[in-house]
Amino acid sequence: MASTPDSDHRPAQPERPVTPVTALLLPGYSPDLSWLARALHADRVILDDLHPFSRKSKVHRTKIRTPDGHQWLTIPFVREDRRKPIRQVRIDSRRPWTGHHLQALEYNYRNSPCFDFYEPEIRADFDTASRCEFLVDAVRHLMQRQWLYLELPEFPQWASGLVAGMAAGMDNRAATGAEPSPFQNLYDALASDRTVVWQEPDSRNYQKPHPRATEPRFASQSSPKPGRHDSGLPPRSGHDSASVSKAEFDQTGLPVYRQHFPGFVPGCGALDLLFEYGPDAWQVLDLLAINSKT
Repeated sequence: MASTPDSDHRPAQPERPVTPVTALLLPGYSPDLSWLARALHADRVILDDLHPFSRKSKVHRTKIRTPDGHQWLTIPFVREDRRKPIRQVRIDSRRPWTGHHLQALEYNYRNSPCFDFYEPEIRADFDTASRCEFLVDAVRHLMQRQWLYLELPEFPQWASGLVAGMAAGMDNRAATGAEPSPFQNLYDALASDRTVVWQEPDSRNYQKPHPRATEPRFASQSSPKPGRHDSGLPPRSGHDSASVSKAEFDQTGLPVYRQHFPGFVPGCGALDLLFEYGPDAWQVLDLLAINSKT
């Protein structure tokens, strides 16, 4: 095809810059797939332990499978602390919780494929958590251990540490006579950044909305309706082609995976995924693909 005048000399169009994404998430006892999808695909993940605590959040509770559906496991907290920042909330030591939670996990998962594989380490994790005075310390330990079992990338940073670093930077600039930092708090800092913010899924009743907040769109939502369809992901090996290239997704775009009780209950925490898939949990995590960060 003949070129039009000056077409060969037309300046190249600059590439549209990709806006970085910050996942501003609340820490959680055992995060679910929607939480993990945000954490795995954001450019930066911040665990907001400075946010006011809410009993409606999943900071202190997680959902597990049962023969009849599901059950919530909840870490008891001191009622007087319910309006404090998450990092200042204490565990109610008058209500022993780890034994009850371990009993519930054993009763409901002892016949799952991988419960025996993780059971000794999970017991040790809960023993450590039982000695924590503050909720955030118990949650931090349990999250870090589950992060390790799932073989996920580097663990996210905590908001309290980030803000402490900002304060130190402000002190240094003040000492040198340089321009002081405009950041007053974490939300102001993120609002000043050129970043898109992903927040806790379904959190409008307990997490302060950020002015730059938006919802990610999962790759599976490009399908006209939920169900079993091509995941768009290449299999890792010939043995995995059936389980990875074809997968079932729910209405929110998250994968429907095998659970040892009949049917599927969405929204269960990472412990459910571990007991069902163990070291093969990547088969589900690989399906948490997001179409666009903007």
